[in-house]
Amino acid sequence: MGSLAGLYLFLLGLAGGVTLLTLSSFRWVSPAWLRWLLIGSGLLVLGRYAAMACFATASAPEPVWALRRLWFATSFAFPLQSAFAVDQLLRHPAMTPKKLLRWLSPWLLVSGAVILVGGMQPVPDRVIGWSVRLTPGWQGLLAIAHGLFVAGFLAACLLFLRKVPGRSIRVALLGLIAAQLCLALDGLVLAAGGWYFRPYLYSELLMLLALWHAYETGAAP
Repeated sequence: MGSLAGLYLFLLGLAGGVTLLTLSSFRWVSPAWLRWLLIGSGLLVLGRYAAMACFATASAPEPVWALRRLWFATSFAFPLQSAFAVDQLLRHPAMTPKKLLRWLSPWLLVSGAVILVGGMQPVPDRVIGWSVRLTPGWQGLLAIAHGLFVAGFLAACLLFLRKVPGRSIRVALLGLIAAQLCLALDGLVLAAGGWYFRPYLYSELLMLLALWHAYETGAAP
């Protein structure tokens, strides 16, 4: 196994461990239905890294093809977790979890459709094993939805930064902003030839840590 392949598997294991850390921060969330929704989304993310490890170590895609839907779990989980992280930080009386969930529903429906029925194809990975890619139409749909979410999320967070006086909340918001920007820039890095270094995994690690910090900060008295 080459050094890049070993690094990739190490990063997958590290991402799984950090996902468990992030999952632990959801224990403070209320109401209960939201807590369990976040925990369920976190388990999907954990499943993503397990599926990626299975594809990486498979000699052919067919034995692990049933796991392909988990590959794109973060497209659903990260927008959901990020939006509610901001809500937990601000706790504005005019915003309720149910209202926020209704606002998020267009992005969640698109990402849910991609995961459940999106066209996918196996691709030999240039480092180790196999990867999963969306067919062009589904990839374009997900890219548009994600771009709109990131634009709205960043605009809202920057607005909140101007109004929130508390330093700890501002730091948590800045962490979420940085993580979302890194995720949004992943496509550019990949297009520039950064595939071997798995930039998306570094961005996802940053996102998981930013989420953990935000939820822990929101739970602090």
